[in-house]
Parts: sequence; structure tokens; C-alpha cells
Amino acid sequence: MTRAQQTQLITLAIIVAAVAFGLARRIRPQPVRPQRIAVTGVIIVLLLAASLAGSGLPLVENPIALALAPVFLAAGIALGFVLVRTMSFWVNQPSGQLWMRGGALFAAILVGTIALRFGVRYVLTGNAFGNSTLPTHTSGSTALLAGLSADLIFLSLGLWASRAFFLVQRYRAFEAGSLPSQTR
Repeated sequence: MTRAQQTQLITLAIIVAAVAFGLARRIRPQPVRPQRIAVTGVIIVLLLAASLAGSGLPLVENPIALALAPVFLAAGIALGFVLVRTMSFWVNQPSGQLWMRGGALFAAILVGTIALRFGVRYVLTGNAFGNSTLPTHTSGSTALLAGLSADLIFLSLGLWASRAFFLVQRYRAFEAGSLPSQTR
């Protein structure tokens, strides 16, 4: 195994461990903390926007990918709405605090979009994790794949933003007294 392959394997192991930790946290029951949800959502959206700025050139150069960007964003927003609706919410009677559980579907979709983006990046550059940049002047299917890689960022952006928004809305409904003690 070459040094480059070892580095890629270590990077993959770190990413898998981080994703597994994140998945475990998303699936277990936890109190709804609206400020934390909002701050985390903003941070992730900013990171995704920075990632888009770093890889946005193929998006701008490909009219099909550019036209699909709003579609991917809308799909991400819709997925975020659906995923919050699949989560279970309840009030912890002793503390009166709102709790939530679920997110397995959200985690699966998040991991799927990340894996798909890494796969597209690997097909384009031969390296899913390294410093290889996406080709700037591409044609045909390569250009479409480069644009798809950027479009997937829009999907994740919509997913994270709408997840944060709808979780905070659910908490506000709880505070207003319009959320039943056991809800889905």
C-alpha cells in the first residue's frame, strides 16, 4: 500500500468515525434546544456555502447544473420538512422539557448525499478526499458530474436549513401550548 493510499484510508476512517458519532447523536433521544439547533444550522449552512464557493465554478459553467441548483435546493428544503415530520416529540413530564428522537432517515439521507458527492468527486479527480480540485474546463458527462457535485451542496444546504427552521418552529409550537404531550 502506497503512502497516498494509506493517507486516503486514514482520512476515510476518520470521516466514518465522525459520521458514526454524528449519527448516534441524531438517533438517540435528546432535549430540543432551539438555540443550539439554530446555531448549529447556521454554522453548517455557512460551511456548505463556503464549500459551494470553493467548487462553484463547474456549476456556473454548466447551464444544466445551474438550472438544477434551485431544484436541488427545493428538494433539500422539502426533505428537511419531511424528516422533521418523521421525528417523535414528547414532553418529559418531570421536567416539562420538550424531547425529540428519530433522525435515522435524516442521517441516512445525509450520509447518502455525502457519499454521492465523494463518489462524484472521485470519478472526476481520482481522489475523493485530497487536494485535487474539480476540473475547470470540462465537457459532456464530466461537466454534468462536476455540476452535480455542486448541486448536491445545494441539496444539503436546503436540508440543514429547513431542518433547523422546522425544529425551531416545533419548539415554538410547544412553548405556545399547541403541541400535544406525545406527537409525531
